[in-house]
Amino acid sequence: MPRNKTQGSSFAFGSLGVPAAQADVFHGFWIGGKIEETYHRLGGWGRFGDATTPESVSALNGRFQVFVRDSSIYWHPNVDGGTAHQVGGRIRDKWADLGWENAALGYPVTDELTTPDGIGRFNHFQGGSIYWSPETDAHQIWGEIRDKWAAQGWETGPLGYPVTDELTTPDGNGWFNHFENGSIYYSPASGVHTVSGKIRDYWGKAGWEKSRFSFPSSDAYAAAGGTKQDFIGGSIQSFEPTGVALPEYDNKQYSSYRQVYPLFAKEDKPRWHAAGAHRELIQHMDTYFPLTGCPKELTTGTTCTFTGMGARSGKVTVERISDTGFTLKTAAGHPEGANRLLNIRFDEVTAPPAGEKNVVFDSPDVKAQYTGSNKTWIRLVVESFGPTQTTQVQGPFSSEHVANEVWALFATTLRSTLDESTTSYVPLSR
Repeated sequence: MPRNKTQGSSFAFGSLGVPAAQADVFHGFWIGGKIEETYHRLGGWGRFGDATTPESVSALNGRFQVFVRDSSIYWHPNVDGGTAHQVGGRIRDKWADLGWENAALGYPVTDELTTPDGIGRFNHFQGGSIYWSPETDAHQIWGEIRDKWAAQGWETGPLGYPVTDELTTPDGNGWFNHFENGSIYYSPASGVHTVSGKIRDYWGKAGWEKSRFSFPSSDAYAAAGGTKQDFIGGSIQSFEPTGVALPEYDNKQYSSYRQVYPLFAKEDKPRWHAAGAHRELIQHMDTYFPLTGCPKELTTGTTCTFTGMGARSGKVTVERISDTGFTLKTAAGHPEGANRLLNIRFDEVTAPPAGEKNVVFDSPDVKAQYTGSNKTWIRLVVESFGPTQTTQVQGPFSSEHVANEVWALFATTLRSTLDESTTSYVPLSR
């Protein structure tokens, strides 16, 4: 058994030589001593009905008695100050399946109680607990997993009730309980952590702990406007749809251009998609973006300073961030004038049609793979447009020729470097 679970066979009660309790009342069989005290404390005959067994010896010389209304009362002088406790219904059935008091749960240390949410029932035992609700049935939980669940509010917390007992993971290296709204996993290498929501779904589809991610090594936390969780083998990040649309490309303005760079087929790099490539980029601009002057992470309102030809520089701000791209807008004082726009985004196309316009290949190999392909391709799309106040070539906003060099380098970097990322991104769902 893992961690703090005490085997019934190791309970240090000793040989007690406890005499049979003094019979006090007769209901089917004599009921006496500590069992009789609990019998009356919890409602007597009206609650339990007649005894169906005499008081009998239980593990390590304790005592128990069974009653007609689907309950038993168990007692041991060294458990809970010698107070006897009732166990009944589906909780008693589960306890029986797990080996009664002889196994890891040991003796009950509470009666069967109503949960604080008023829906379910539970008993605490020496080695853990059993929780029941009408929707989930009865399940055992113990050790660090129970501690983690308790710290989140037991069944009133975000996970709800357990829907499995604690089970050994298929790889044999850890343990877990599934709950109504998530899971808690434990391994000696990673500790105990909660996994839920979209991240849990993604991890599960990847193969749970047997996947390249292995066990979770952190709980989920907020990051870059989304939710992220670390695993032994990498991280998983999810985002909610933004509802933001980038400005529509307008090619009527002077020096406008639209360029499409095929990056790779999703079949060749299956963990990537347009939204994931975008989120990876804006959190690691220093790794991928060919123009210096931006911070590592972009957020709406971020300012970048780009140096153009002739060592003249201009400021741009992040105007919008959508699900698959972002828009930069030139600020006052920029060599090309204010309010010029640059959309940098990603899209996906399946079986690219022949004769597409604006497609630029940064590599002959990519051109050969893309042309006539029946695969789904992730592409980098760059759109430069808006008013300009000069025809002087300053950089990628004003010259498509210069842009070819900048964005071709960008495409090459993305293609060769994305798979080095330790983060995988949950596909967007609406």
